[in-house]
Amino acid sequence: MAAFVADTLKQRYHSAIVEWQKKNFPELHMLEENWVTYFGSQPKFALIAKVAKLKTDLIEYGKFAGQQKFEKAGAMSGNMFFSARDIIKAQCSTEFGSVQQHRVSLETATGDEAKYCVMRIMAEELRHAYQMFWVLDHDSTWRKLGMGDVAAETMDELLAMKTGEHVLDAFNIEFTDFIDNIIFGAVIDLVGKYQLDMQKVFAYAPMARSMGPMFSEEGFHLGTGKRFLREYSIEACEGRGRWTMPEIQKVLNIWVPRGLEMFGNEKGGTTAVEFGFKDKTNGQAQKEYYEEVSQIVQHANIGVLQTRNPKMSPLECREAVQEITSTGDKVASVKPDEILHMPAMTFFRRRGLDEYVFKPIDLRGNMITEGGKPVKADAFLKYLETQVPSRYVKTADFEKYAGHYRKAEEGGGEGW
Repeated sequence: MAAFVADTLKQRYHSAIVEWQKKNFPELHMLEENWVTYFGSQPKFALIAKVAKLKTDLIEYGKFAGQQKFEKAGAMSGNMFFSARDIIKAQCSTEFGSVQQHRVSLETATGDEAKYCVMRIMAEELRHAYQMFWVLDHDSTWRKLGMGDVAAETMDELLAMKTGEHVLDAFNIEFTDFIDNIIFGAVIDLVGKYQLDMQKVFAYAPMARSMGPMFSEEGFHLGTGKRFLREYSIEACEGRGRWTMPEIQKVLNIWVPRGLEMFGNEKGGTTAVEFGFKDKTNGQAQKEYYEEVSQIVQHANIGVLQTRNPKMSPLECREAVQEITSTGDKVASVKPDEILHMPAMTFFRRRGLDEYVFKPIDLRGNMITEGGKPVKADAFLKYLETQVPSRYVKTADFEKYAGHYRKAEEGGGEGW
C-alpha cells in the first residue's frame, strides 16, 4: 500500500512553479537524466504533492485537543487562521530560499557526486515548496469575505521572493563557497527535520498530511551534510582537502547561530502548541537541536581521530575528542585547532533574549570586556571578523548585522 497519494496543483500555480524552477534551478533536467547513475533504484524526483494518511483524525495538543482536526482553513478563526498561514508561508519560503542559495555555489562542488547530491536536495526542496502551495491552493476557504484571497496573495508573494527577502534570516545569506552548501545541509536542514517532525501533529489536517513525506525526504538532505562534513574534515586532517579545519570552523560559526534562531525566541512557541500546530515549544526544540548538532560535529571529529589513530576504537576516539575540547590540550596526535568546536548558543545572535542579542559574546559564550565593561561595537565586530570567513564579512548579511548591532548599542532596539 502506497505511503501517500499523489496530487497536483491547479494549472495556474503548477505552471507558475515550473516557470520559477526554470529561472532558479534550470539544472533540474541534469538531475533527472542522471538520477539512476547517482541514486540507483531510489524513487525518482517528481514535481507533485504527496498526501499521506493522518496518524489520527483528532487534534493532539492545545486547547482543541480531542476535537477533529480542521479540514478547512475557513473553520479556523481569527489568530488561528493567520497563524496557520504564517507557518505555511515561512515553511514555503525556506524551501524556495534554499534552492536559490544552493544554486549560487553549485558549480564549485568538490566532485560530481557532491554536486548531484546537492541538486537532489534542491529538487526535493522545490517539491516541498510545491507541497505548501498544495496546502493553500486546494482549499477554497483560504478565501475569506473581507480578507480577499489569502492563499493567492501568499503564493504570489512567495514566488516573487529573492535571497534577502525571505521570512527567516538563514535563507537570506548568499552562499560563497561549496562548504556553505554542506554545512547548511548539516546544520540548517536539521532545523527543517525538527520543524517537520513537530508539525506532524498540525491541527489543520492538510498540513499534517504533508509532513510525513517531507520529513522522509529531509533525511537525505541532513545525511548529505553530515557525510560530506566528515569527509572534508578528514581531508583537512590529512592536508589534502580544499579547506583547512580552521576554515571549516569559521563556516560553522556562521550557520549554527542562524539555525538556533530559526526556532524563535526560546521563551516563545506556546501559541503554536496551544493551537495544536506543534508538539514542542521553541525552547524545548532548540535545546534538543543544539545537542544533535553537537553530535554531528563530534561525528566529524571522531573521523579525524580515527584517521590519525587507526588502532583506536570509536569509543576511545570519542573520549579523546572530549578531552581535547575540555582541556585544550593535544591528545592522540590531534591539536585543538584540528577538530571542530561548537559555537556557544549565545554567540553571534541577532534574535532571541536580550541578554545575548547584539552582545559582545565570544565563541565560547564569554562576554568580551575591557576595563570590566562589555567592549564597544567596533571592537566586537573586529573580533567577529576573525571568527567567520573573510568572504562572508563582505556580504550584505554581515553588513546588515553590523548596522543593527551598532543601532542596538546606541539604544535603537535589539534584534530585527
